[in-house]
Amino acid sequence: MVVQRLRLFNFRVYQEQVFSPAPGLNVLTGSNGAGKTAILEALHLLSAARSFRARRENELCRWSQSNCLIEGDFRTDLNHGRHLSLSWQRADGEWKKEASFQGDKVAKLADFLGCVPLSLFTPDDLELVSGSPSVRRRYLDLMLSKISALHLQELARLKKVLSSRNTLLRQAKPRREVAPWDRLLHQLSLSVGHRREQLIETLSATASQYFHRLTGREETIKLAYKKCWPEEWSEFQQRLEELFERETQRGQSLLSPQKDDLEIQHSGRSLRLYGSQGEKRLVALCLRLAEAEHLAHQKDESSILLLDDALSELDEDKKARLFALLPEFSQVFLTSASPINGYSQAFHHHQVESGTIVSTELRATS
Repeated sequence: MVVQRLRLFNFRVYQEQVFSPAPGLNVLTGSNGAGKTAILEALHLLSAARSFRARRENELCRWSQSNCLIEGDFRTDLNHGRHLSLSWQRADGEWKKEASFQGDKVAKLADFLGCVPLSLFTPDDLELVSGSPSVRRRYLDLMLSKISALHLQELARLKKVLSSRNTLLRQAKPRREVAPWDRLLHQLSLSVGHRREQLIETLSATASQYFHRLTGREETIKLAYKKCWPEEWSEFQQRLEELFERETQRGQSLLSPQKDDLEIQHSGRSLRLYGSQGEKRLVALCLRLAEAEHLAHQKDESSILLLDDALSELDEDKKARLFALLPEFSQVFLTSASPINGYSQAFHHHQVESGTIVSTELRATS
């Protein structure tokens, strides 16, 4: 799949912009704040339906404006058109969000999520390795939700079960009133946990291959799913009995997939504990490349790859290796504050200035 046309209206620094990128590698250069990352953010929104950097959706709208719009026209590998849009409107102090697919309003997020197979790397992805377990769970769950509507539905059910159970725990209800939720919690733990575990098995091998290709070293990257709950119902039930007093004291469930973690090892050691900043950033990039490959395989559709400032902390050898593998993706968007020079791959260069794409040209870096 490729993006053929992106239209932004009152989005971030853009008043109105139509961007027609090319297949292959698209490099966006410009000073900080010019609007490079906003282009990637808009594309990511059309895939994930939520921003990777805005805490509140009103932040997406251009300053002092009451509405904004993102429209994307895509072309699939089978040459079918795909049109998606997201809009936000402020009325009576409230922001209303609306999504559409092929011109029809989308009622459920599951009908929109994953229509565009896309993977995004940003400097903040260092948190995939160094951050809390919740960051890594979100990485897994967003990928799975793009592939399976059932996973998104079961995550919502799990959230409701935990909310209901936690309410009873905070009210210090007796065990017999909390117990009816335990069976459903176990069933959802199995379903959500197994799906995450299967995904990790696939990503582990792919991420390790990308690490080898970017470094030339034989060192391995291994991913493992660390769950805090037993799979057998009898053991699960017994563990809940043992934890009940602590759960009541804390007012929250202590046994669920929402306490699990993704462990990342480099050459047999915990990368979070022993890895350098450079190693962590490189492995995070490998995770995103593995994500793009996995989405392409599951969707039977080539993925779009977004790389925000991916070159800034790579040495020259790794930069060259990264450029060498980018042609394997149907379309890549790479942002950089400085010019790209010294590599043999041709690319389409887009100069961004003050919320406007001012020039576009085909350029060979060598």
